[in-house]
Amino acid sequence: MTAPDPRLGNPDWADNWTLGGGLRFELMEKATRRVFIGQEEATASEIEAFEPPEGLSQALVGAARADMAFFARSPGSDHDGPVETMELGGRRFSYVARPLGLDTLASGAVEMRIDKYHSMLYRAGRTLDLLDFGDGTVATPAWGSTDSSSTPTNAMLTSSWRLRRFQLSDDLITKIPNPARVVVLDRAFGFHGPVNRTLIENVAQEVPYECD
Repeated sequence: MTAPDPRLGNPDWADNWTLGGGLRFELMEKATRRVFIGQEEATASEIEAFEPPEGLSQALVGAARADMAFFARSPGSDHDGPVETMELGGRRFSYVARPLGLDTLASGAVEMRIDKYHSMLYRAGRTLDLLDFGDGTVATPAWGSTDSSSTPTNAMLTSSWRLRRFQLSDDLITKIPNPARVVVLDRAFGFHGPVNRTLIENVAQEVPYECD
Protein backbone atom coordinates (compact mmCIF):
# COMPACT_ATOMS: atom_id res chain seq x y z
CA MET A 1 0.00 0.00 0.00
CA THR A 2 1.29 3.47 -0.90
CA ALA A 3 2.17 5.54 2.17
CA PRO A 4 1.09 9.19 2.53
CA ASP A 5 3.76 11.73 1.61
CA PRO A 6 4.22 14.41 4.33
CA ARG A 7 5.01 17.02 1.68
CA LEU A 8 1.27 17.13 0.98
CA GLY A 9 -0.09 17.03 4.52
CA ASN A 10 -0.36 15.25 7.85
CA PRO A 11 0.07 11.48 7.34
CA ASP A 12 -1.86 10.82 10.56
CA TRP A 13 -5.12 12.20 9.13
CA ALA A 14 -5.93 8.93 7.33
CA ASP A 15 -9.35 10.00 6.02
CA ASN A 16 -7.87 13.08 4.30
CA TRP A 17 -5.90 10.98 1.80
CA THR A 18 -6.60 9.15 -1.45
CA LEU A 19 -3.71 6.88 -2.43
CA GLY A 20 -3.12 5.21 -5.79
CA GLY A 21 -4.66 5.56 -9.21
CA GLY A 22 -7.56 3.13 -9.02
CA LEU A 23 -11.25 3.59 -9.68
CA ARG A 24 -13.21 5.63 -7.12
CA PHE A 25 -16.64 7.14 -6.78
CA GLU A 26 -18.19 10.12 -5.04
CA LEU A 27 -21.56 10.71 -3.41
CA MET A 28 -23.44 14.00 -3.19
CA GLU A 29 -25.80 14.88 -0.36
CA LYS A 30 -28.79 16.29 -2.26
CA ALA A 31 -29.99 18.75 0.39
CA THR A 32 -26.59 20.37 1.02
CA ARG A 33 -24.62 19.51 -2.17
CA ARG A 34 -21.80 18.24 0.00
CA VAL A 35 -19.56 15.77 -1.86
CA PHE A 36 -18.06 12.69 -0.17
CA ILE A 37 -15.31 10.63 -1.82
CA GLY A 38 -14.88 6.91 -1.24
CA GLN A 39 -11.40 6.49 0.15
CA GLU A 40 -10.97 2.91 -1.03
CA GLU A 41 -10.55 1.83 -4.64
CA ALA A 42 -13.56 0.00 -6.07
CA THR A 43 -14.29 -2.18 -9.06
CA ALA A 44 -16.84 -1.20 -11.69
CA SER A 45 -19.14 -4.01 -10.53
CA GLU A 46 -18.89 -2.88 -6.90
CA ILE A 47 -19.82 0.67 -7.88
CA GLU A 48 -22.73 -0.53 -9.99
CA ALA A 49 -24.03 -2.63 -7.10
CA PHE A 50 -23.72 0.19 -4.54
CA GLU A 51 -27.08 1.74 -3.69
CA PRO A 52 -26.85 5.15 -2.01
CA PRO A 53 -29.33 5.68 0.82
CA GLU A 54 -32.14 8.22 0.59
CA GLY A 55 -30.80 11.75 0.27
CA LEU A 56 -27.56 10.78 -1.49
CA SER A 57 -26.72 10.21 -5.15
CA GLN A 58 -23.63 9.16 -7.07
CA ALA A 59 -21.81 12.29 -8.27
CA LEU A 60 -18.76 10.93 -10.05
CA VAL A 61 -17.07 7.71 -11.12
CA GLY A 62 -13.53 7.90 -12.45
CA ALA A 63 -9.98 6.60 -12.35
CA ALA A 64 -7.68 8.75 -10.22
CA ARG A 65 -4.85 10.36 -12.19
CA ALA A 66 -2.65 11.60 -9.34
CA ASP A 67 -0.46 9.13 -7.46
CA MET A 68 -1.93 10.50 -4.25
CA ALA A 69 -4.11 13.37 -3.10
CA PHE A 70 -4.66 15.15 0.21
CA PHE A 71 -7.57 17.27 1.42
CA ALA A 72 -6.42 19.61 4.19
CA ARG A 73 -9.91 20.09 5.66
CA SER A 74 -13.59 19.69 4.90
CA PRO A 75 -15.36 22.71 3.33
CA GLY A 76 -16.71 25.05 5.98
CA SER A 77 -14.01 24.24 8.50
CA ASP A 78 -11.98 27.21 9.73
CA HIS A 79 -8.75 25.23 10.17
CA ASP A 80 -6.87 22.25 8.73
CA GLY A 81 -7.58 18.92 10.41
CA PRO A 82 -9.26 15.52 10.00
CA VAL A 83 -12.15 15.66 7.53
CA GLU A 84 -15.75 14.72 8.28
CA THR A 85 -16.54 11.10 7.40
CA MET A 86 -19.40 8.64 7.12
CA GLU A 87 -19.66 4.88 6.59
CA LEU A 88 -22.10 3.32 4.15
CA GLY A 89 -22.31 -0.25 2.92
CA GLY A 90 -19.03 -1.14 4.56
CA ARG A 91 -17.24 1.75 2.84
CA ARG A 92 -15.80 4.91 4.34
CA PHE A 93 -16.46 8.27 2.69
CA SER A 94 -14.81 11.64 3.39
CA TYR A 95 -16.42 15.07 2.97
CA VAL A 96 -14.00 16.90 0.69
CA ALA A 97 -15.86 19.24 -1.67
CA ARG A 98 -18.89 21.43 -2.29
CA PRO A 99 -19.76 22.84 -5.74
CA LEU A 100 -20.29 26.60 -5.93
CA GLY A 101 -21.16 27.12 -9.59
CA LEU A 102 -21.23 25.48 -13.03
CA ASP A 103 -21.06 26.69 -16.64
CA THR A 104 -21.44 24.63 -19.81
CA LEU A 105 -19.24 26.16 -22.53
CA ALA A 106 -19.94 26.25 -26.26
CA SER A 107 -17.38 23.47 -26.80
CA GLY A 108 -19.37 21.22 -24.47
CA ALA A 109 -16.77 21.46 -21.71
CA VAL A 110 -18.12 21.98 -18.20
CA GLU A 111 -16.37 24.47 -15.92
CA MET A 112 -17.06 24.44 -12.17
CA ARG A 113 -16.03 26.38 -9.08
CA ILE A 114 -15.60 24.03 -6.13
CA ASP A 115 -15.00 24.69 -2.45
CA LYS A 116 -12.20 22.30 -1.50
CA TYR A 117 -8.69 22.20 -0.02
CA HIS A 118 -6.91 19.83 -2.38
CA SER A 119 -3.29 18.91 -3.13
CA MET A 120 -2.03 16.25 -5.55
CA LEU A 121 1.29 14.49 -6.17
CA TYR A 122 2.51 13.05 -9.48
CA ARG A 123 5.67 10.93 -9.44
CA ALA A 124 8.80 11.68 -11.48
CA GLY A 125 8.95 9.77 -14.77
CA ARG A 126 5.26 10.08 -15.56
CA THR A 127 3.85 11.74 -18.67
CA LEU A 128 0.90 14.05 -17.98
CA ASP A 129 -1.64 15.76 -20.20
CA LEU A 130 -2.33 19.25 -18.84
CA LEU A 131 -5.01 21.80 -19.70
CA ASP A 132 -3.38 25.17 -20.46
CA PHE A 133 -5.81 28.08 -19.94
CA GLY A 134 -3.70 30.47 -22.01
CA ASP A 135 -3.25 32.96 -19.16
CA GLY A 136 -0.14 31.52 -17.51
CA THR A 137 -2.07 28.92 -15.53
CA VAL A 138 -2.83 25.24 -16.11
CA ALA A 139 -4.96 22.49 -14.62
CA THR A 140 -3.59 19.02 -13.92
CA PRO A 141 -5.50 15.75 -14.46
CA ALA A 142 -7.38 14.58 -11.37
CA TRP A 143 -9.58 11.81 -12.78
CA GLY A 144 -10.36 10.31 -16.14
CA SER A 145 -12.03 7.68 -18.24
CA THR A 146 -11.63 4.05 -17.20
CA ASP A 147 -10.81 3.33 -20.86
CA SER A 148 -7.02 3.66 -20.96
CA SER A 149 -7.07 4.10 -24.76
CA SER A 150 -9.32 7.17 -24.51
CA THR A 151 -7.66 10.60 -24.36
CA PRO A 152 -8.93 14.20 -24.31
CA THR A 153 -8.59 16.16 -27.54
CA ASN A 154 -8.29 19.83 -28.44
CA ALA A 155 -11.67 19.61 -30.18
CA MET A 156 -13.20 19.44 -26.69
CA LEU A 157 -11.75 22.84 -25.69
CA THR A 158 -12.83 26.44 -25.87
CA SER A 159 -10.71 28.56 -28.24
CA SER A 160 -8.21 30.03 -25.76
CA TRP A 161 -7.32 26.68 -24.18
CA ARG A 162 -5.06 23.88 -25.37
CA LEU A 163 -3.81 20.52 -24.17
CA ARG A 164 -0.10 20.11 -23.51
CA ARG A 165 1.90 17.01 -22.64
CA PHE A 166 4.82 16.97 -20.19
CA GLN A 167 7.19 14.29 -18.96
CA LEU A 168 8.13 14.77 -15.32
CA SER A 169 11.81 14.82 -14.38
CA ASP A 170 10.95 15.33 -10.71
CA ASP A 171 7.92 14.87 -8.49
CA LEU A 172 5.16 17.41 -9.16
CA ILE A 173 3.08 18.66 -6.22
CA THR A 174 0.13 20.94 -6.93
CA LYS A 175 -1.84 22.78 -4.26
CA ILE A 176 -5.17 23.79 -5.77
CA PRO A 177 -6.53 27.20 -4.68
CA ASN A 178 -9.96 27.53 -3.09
CA PRO A 179 -12.28 27.84 -4.85
CA ALA A 180 -10.86 25.38 -7.35
CA ARG A 181 -11.35 25.77 -11.08
CA VAL A 182 -12.43 22.35 -12.34
CA VAL A 183 -12.96 21.53 -16.02
CA VAL A 184 -14.63 18.36 -17.27
CA LEU A 185 -14.14 17.36 -20.91
CA ASP A 186 -16.51 15.00 -22.70
CA ARG A 187 -17.90 13.94 -19.29
CA ALA A 188 -14.81 11.72 -19.01
CA PHE A 189 -11.75 13.81 -18.06
CA GLY A 190 -11.43 16.07 -15.03
CA PHE A 191 -8.73 18.76 -14.73
CA HIS A 192 -8.21 20.67 -11.48
CA GLY A 193 -6.46 24.03 -11.07
CA PRO A 194 -5.47 26.69 -11.59
CA VAL A 195 -1.76 26.48 -10.82
CA ASN A 196 1.04 28.59 -12.26
CA ARG A 197 2.41 27.10 -15.47
CA THR A 198 6.02 27.63 -14.31
CA LEU A 199 5.39 25.11 -11.52
CA ILE A 200 5.08 22.43 -14.22
CA GLU A 201 7.87 23.75 -16.43
CA ASN A 202 10.32 23.69 -13.50
CA VAL A 203 10.00 19.89 -13.08
CA ALA A 204 9.07 18.67 -16.57
CA GLN A 205 9.96 18.66 -20.25
CA GLU A 206 7.24 19.30 -22.82
CA VAL A 207 6.69 16.60 -25.43
CA PRO A 208 4.47 16.71 -28.55
CA TYR A 209 0.71 16.45 -28.06
CA GLU A 210 -0.83 15.19 -31.27
CA CYS A 211 -4.47 14.59 -30.32
CA ASP A 212 -6.78 16.90 -32.28
